[in-house]
Amino acid sequence: MAENNAAAAEDFVLLMCFDGEEFRVPSALARRSGVVAARMDAGHHAAAGAVPVPGGIAGRVLAAVIAYWIGRHAVSANGDLGRYDEEYVAGLSHDVRVDIINAAFHLSEHGLFELFGPRVARCA
Repeated sequence: MAENNAAAAEDFVLLMCFDGEEFRVPSALARRSGVVAARMDAGHHAAAGAVPVPGGIAGRVLAAVIAYWIGRHAVSANGDLGRYDEEYVAGLSHDVRVDIINAAFHLSEHGLFELFGPRVARCA
């Protein structure tokens, strides 16, 4: 029974923002972030109990990033990922978009960063 609890605990990782907010995220989704994956592999979460999120990313912004990860994962099985991406972006204010671009950069989350690339280029 203890082995099952240990395995279940390993399926999730706790991410901690600079503002103290913490998010329990499935490990596979958290690994979308190159930085988080590297910190998990280095054992940073074992010592601290949580993986610190880089770049001064606030909890409200990380929540939006995690919502993207979860939604995209849910749609990936049999849905239209392009449509999901469009709807996700359309539901964000300009300020949140800028915050998510910054978060994607600091998290090394290339898919999310590239999602905004064409939109940012059109604004330049």
